[in-house]
Amino acid sequence: MLNPRIFALEAHVRFSEEAATVTEIIQTENSSIAIWGVKPGQIVQAHSHPNGQDTWVVLRGTLTYYLGNNQSQSLNAGEVAIAEKNQIHGAVNENNEDAVFVSIYSAPQIGYQIASP
Repeated sequence: MLNPRIFALEAHVRFSEEAATVTEIIQTENSSIAIWGVKPGQIVQAHSHPNGQDTWVVLRGTLTYYLGNNQSQSLNAGEVAIAEKNQIHGAVNENNEDAVFVSIYSAPQIGYQIASP
């Protein structure tokens, strides 16, 4: 049997009362794809990736997306945000509804460095 090539994203999303939750969907030799469940008030800590790009596609909800240098911007369902190598990004859900986004890493292991929003 071939590895799956099509994934039902909502079937993979998980939520926790304690913190934003990431669930890996698939990792290949070229990329990694994960889905995040972010409840109201939860944070995806500001960070950067030294070895690749992180692309977020918001499926539902709205996040306040960190741009670095204490700047942020609203990121809404249907929008995509691209953080190139070493660009600070992260988010907080400041709304009353759950947010869900897909994170696509340009390489399976892009590293992780905590940063200030």
